[in-house]
Amino acid sequence: MTQESQKFVGRYLSRFVESLQRSGVTRAVICPGSRSTPLAMALHRAPELQRCILMDERSAAFFALGQAKASGRPVLLVSTSGTAAANFMPAVVEAYWSHVPLIVLTADRPPELRDSGAPQTIDQVRLYGTHVKWFQDMPLADGAEILDTFAAITAERAAVTASQDPAGPVHLNFPFREPLLAEFPGPSADRSAVPARIVPAAACPSPGAIRDIVRRLKDFPQGFIVAGPGQMATVQPALLALSDRLGWPVWADPLSNIRGTDSAILGTHDLILRAHAEALPQPQAVIRLGAPPTSKALNQFIQHSRAFIIDGEGSYREPDLQPAEMIYGQPDLVVGQIVQELSDSAPDPIWRSFWQRQDQAARDRLRDRIETLQESVEPYLYYHLAEWLKPLGPADVFVSNSMPVRDLDTFTLDPGQALRFWANRGANGIDGIVSTALGVAAVKEQVVLITGDLAFYHDMNGLFAAKKYGLNALIVVINNDGGGIFSFLPQNRLDSAQFEDLFGTPHGLTFEHAAAMYHAEYRLARSLPDLEEAISELARIPGLRILEWHTLTRPRNVSEHTRLWGD
Repeated sequence: MTQESQKFVGRYLSRFVESLQRSGVTRAVICPGSRSTPLAMALHRAPELQRCILMDERSAAFFALGQAKASGRPVLLVSTSGTAAANFMPAVVEAYWSHVPLIVLTADRPPELRDSGAPQTIDQVRLYGTHVKWFQDMPLADGAEILDTFAAITAERAAVTASQDPAGPVHLNFPFREPLLAEFPGPSADRSAVPARIVPAAACPSPGAIRDIVRRLKDFPQGFIVAGPGQMATVQPALLALSDRLGWPVWADPLSNIRGTDSAILGTHDLILRAHAEALPQPQAVIRLGAPPTSKALNQFIQHSRAFIIDGEGSYREPDLQPAEMIYGQPDLVVGQIVQELSDSAPDPIWRSFWQRQDQAARDRLRDRIETLQESVEPYLYYHLAEWLKPLGPADVFVSNSMPVRDLDTFTLDPGQALRFWANRGANGIDGIVSTALGVAAVKEQVVLITGDLAFYHDMNGLFAAKKYGLNALIVVINNDGGGIFSFLPQNRLDSAQFEDLFGTPHGLTFEHAAAMYHAEYRLARSLPDLEEAISELARIPGLRILEWHTLTRPRNVSEHTRLWGD
């Protein structure tokens, strides 16, 4: 690359970054590398951009995912060429399925070095396959002025495409020739000059379609309203009005973040249905908002009901293949229009009160049984979570997949506005949990992470971000020495040796040394009083804190869950 070429690259990337910032991009996570030098330098020159530099690409990608999840805006994710870019794949997959906006920028070798045995060179064209919304193999900056305009337009397209429903990741692949130290111009004289403006489409429900839906709803006097995972606070007033008009109960997943905010919003469905679903009347129809609920018991109970699924993200999320109508539009507007059209409805006076009595009975039953616990039973934490985290004020709580999110659903009954829950429920994996939670902490200033031991072990490298950037995070590691969820699955009927080898996977690890490596405050809890005392103490300390809680053996954990679930 000649000096003149270095100027072309600098100008090209400057226009690209300026356009990103005009489009509302404010954060970048950069993984160091040689081939990505021009990109890293261009982003480093952007004064308004908040940058984090992290060495582990896999962890960095989940950290960027957490930032994008918490901020609701696209976050840039940058890597050098080769397998560095491949390490982004798990987080890109999660971003795609959980509708989180990411802009992935990968550096690449120029075309003449591809498929030639050049080091750190793999096929990066459409590297993430169908798990990105859009891919662009960027041109080499060869001096043509039209490329500056192309760079600006592409940056805006990337930001809009990543943000537009359903949100998700986009991938831009940048080939660069050596030398890699580009020369950058000064700030653009006219930053208001925009070569193109892309206006995202606004979802607007059809009044005729709403009236048609309402006519069919009137055929079903007994139904459920289910608020699934997704931020439901804006639609809550309309949901309560809809519940009154139809006479249907509202069941709220904890990840909806409206459970416990109103007495009419119920959260004991998993307890009720695990105890005696076969003895209960099934709903004729269900109105569901957001993603499918966490509770398998609830999903099975409603799978034969007529479903009206209101999806504000323009996606198709109906894995049970039940008779369903997909209604695309902004949920508060859609529900509000349904409520207006139901002005002459005559709800069943008995149906909702029946389920409210079931809810109260389940609460009473669980309270009586929880109070008898003497040993380190995992549900005890979730039952007391809102009470114990009060000193943190409104707290952002990230919950790992596998058992933690399921126990949260079953046993955290009234979080109200004191807790705001987050989880990676796109691909539902346990990888990247620590890094994603710390990405949330970078936006929200503090996070509480509840995770199992295997998920924590799987992503311990993520702790580096907390140390480097002084993040506030309280991490509760539930250590039952292995994969606790498998003890609840049919695999537990295998002989003990085979089960433990393939599924139980005991590791014999404790995590005090990981805490020391990353300069975290560490506490070990072995009993219920230890647990409460440690959370109370650590909640008052800033920075990174790790609480490791040793719980009952996995078979005992199953038996105690069964007792708490029982009728």
